[in-house]
Amino acid sequence: MQYGANVESFKRIKNSKEENEDKAVNSPVILLLKILCVFLISRVVITLDITSIDNIAPFGITIVMAMLEKNTKRDGVVICLGAIIGYLSLYKSNSEVMMYIVIVSVLMTTRFITIKGLKSRIEMLIKFAIIFAAMCFYRMIINNFSIGTTVTISMIQTVLMYPIYYIFKFSLNCFDDINTNHYFTNEEIISMMLIFCLALAGIGTVSVYGVGIRNVLALAGILVIAYALGGPLGAAAGVIIGVIIGISTNNMMQIIGIYGLCALTTGIFKDTGKLFASIACFIMYLILNIYSKTLNIQVIGEISAAVAIFYIVPRDFLGTITKELDNTVKEDNFNIFHFNKLKEEFSGRLNDFTEVISSMSMIIDELQDNKKLLMQNKGAALVEQLGDRVCDNCDMKNMCWKREFRETYADFSELIQNYEEGNKRFPAGLEKRCIKKFNLIKNTDEIVESHILNEVWKNRLEEGRRMLASQLNSMAVTMGELVDDFNNDIVICSDIERDVFKALNRYNIKYDDVLCYNDKNGRLNIKIILDECGGCQYCVKSILPVINQAIGAEMAIGGDGCVIDPVTKKCTVLIEESPKFYVSSYCASACKDDENYTGDSFTFGKSKDGRYTIAISDGMGSGPEAGNESKAIVDLIEKFTKAGFSDLTAIDAVNSIMSMKFSEDEKFATLDMQDIDLYSGEITFIKIGAVETFVKKAKSIQVINSKTLPFGILDKPDVDIVEKKVSGGDIIVTVSDGILDVGETKNNFQWLSRYLMETDIKDPKQLSREILERAKEMNGGKVKDDMTVVVSKVYSI
Repeated sequence: MQYGANVESFKRIKNSKEENEDKAVNSPVILLLKILCVFLISRVVITLDITSIDNIAPFGITIVMAMLEKNTKRDGVVICLGAIIGYLSLYKSNSEVMMYIVIVSVLMTTRFITIKGLKSRIEMLIKFAIIFAAMCFYRMIINNFSIGTTVTISMIQTVLMYPIYYIFKFSLNCFDDINTNHYFTNEEIISMMLIFCLALAGIGTVSVYGVGIRNVLALAGILVIAYALGGPLGAAAGVIIGVIIGISTNNMMQIIGIYGLCALTTGIFKDTGKLFASIACFIMYLILNIYSKTLNIQVIGEISAAVAIFYIVPRDFLGTITKELDNTVKEDNFNIFHFNKLKEEFSGRLNDFTEVISSMSMIIDELQDNKKLLMQNKGAALVEQLGDRVCDNCDMKNMCWKREFRETYADFSELIQNYEEGNKRFPAGLEKRCIKKFNLIKNTDEIVESHILNEVWKNRLEEGRRMLASQLNSMAVTMGELVDDFNNDIVICSDIERDVFKALNRYNIKYDDVLCYNDKNGRLNIKIILDECGGCQYCVKSILPVINQAIGAEMAIGGDGCVIDPVTKKCTVLIEESPKFYVSSYCASACKDDENYTGDSFTFGKSKDGRYTIAISDGMGSGPEAGNESKAIVDLIEKFTKAGFSDLTAIDAVNSIMSMKFSEDEKFATLDMQDIDLYSGEITFIKIGAVETFVKKAKSIQVINSKTLPFGILDKPDVDIVEKKVSGGDIIVTVSDGILDVGETKNNFQWLSRYLMETDIKDPKQLSREILERAKEMNGGKVKDDMTVVVSKVYSI
């Protein structure tokens, strides 16, 4: 136990039930809604065709019973007062108002009476017995009914209250599950709608200029429910409210038909938006009233007001209802939530691993020895080693190393230093004193030679350690960027995914799975897994048109087209947003005279995220060695870009690899790279020791040049980045230095600029060949250096 820790004395922990009750008390908005709900529901009556009783109002008593079980004592009193006020508002239309008030008061009193050990079911039966006794007493004493009539009516009403009480209790439990992970069934949603519909029915016949407020709010409510949850549940809400209003107006069937069909119409047209769904409901309401011969100005006013209320309801509110009560949407949201949690967990582990690698790099880099101290120690060790070899058995040892220690030590150090520097001059002091000159010179030569060899190996080890630290640091940076891309790369699009499912099912297209997501650029990607079609282009001919129609956007087959798993024989198709531009490239090249292999390498093609990459690397010199250098750079750049890494990340990784010196005569290589965004037309020129690049536009030639060093010379790559914008019809010409170093002038880029301005050739294949032939002509038909030219033309789609 920690010394000095402040330990609290024993304290009784508050009961969890009491804590929940305190939380309920501290929710004034919810409490006001409950009071309003009880007040309105208490006003709902069931009309009876009995001379002694016009109507009954059992709903207020049952809702009070259900709510008293779920609220604190203080809240229960306030809720009961709401029910009493509701019954008082029926004083003129119901002759038994005082009976209901008495029953509510008795129920409120029972909330303060607690009998230990009493089961809830027995407690409920006692309450119903009290209700039955209260009804019998009131009707026999106050209304002077006969015993038979009193018992019969009271029994029927009490029995009728039991299922209503159960439904209310079930519904209130469902309301408690809102804002939780609970998936609501249709029965639960309908039970919650029942309370909502009863509350609307409790508004009664209040009207403004003949327009019934109850009808307006009922229509607006079923419009909201149908739009948020779909036609079936909206129609159910319409039927429920039609039944409830109908039992108090003797016009049940007409109201059920009108409300149910209006809700169903709204649900059908929900995908077209609020405006068209409102118009469809408005038209359906008018048609049904015309057919029923009840159309008048008040009816038009009611539906107009309801549509206006529905139209101004915020979309966020409708979306909240959908997310909470629509199980499909809720499940998608939870799947996305869990997916993001998995991403966070995986990213956290990768970040931890990245920190470990970064720490390793720092530790290795910081393990640098103190060179000055090491040199002093090494010098003393060499002098001591030389003295042990030569002077150990010498007769002059005592005189040299005791009486003349300083002079001897200085002369030995001078001798060793002279031999290290290649100056084999023998010190004058040793010339006078040393009697073993030949032996001393021989051992000095051996010791210095061994020391130099050891230092060479130590320097190489130190260089390897620095290189390892640099590689680990680059790896940590690359992994950090990978984690960032992973966190920002995927956003699941559940709504679009459901539309795609519906469309594929409608056209009987068989599939295994569909994934819709937005990439880090916010562009839609749809990945579909299905059986392979054997090269029939089923995805282009059948699937792509269906997808375009379903989501209302122009899509295209992305990536490498269809990717077939050789084990499962399943085909994975990536469908992405159609880009605005298309690029066509062609390369022409020639080897240096008397060489069979070129030192230049190139690549071009579409990469991830809708980008197009063009790259030329020129290895220093010519032949297979230079070709290996340039090919390694091009291959690595191509792999990194296809994997989705950024250009600078790929360049840093390539430079780290190229910085490793595996041989003394190793050569270097350049890189000339263009990265085109096929959606925006933005192009990024990346140059590392490369010559000029040319962009031919309609009336001008743009020349992009730089003064940078090739790969592998510096620890950090010497990069020049230029950003431009291309449009349809532009031609990009990328060349190696062999194309420009023609004639007597080095880097003569003016000739190619003039040629591009004068020529009318627009085909990339023909233009690349013409440029190569023209460069040969200017060299007198000779190829003095490897020549490579890549011509790319941008087309608008």
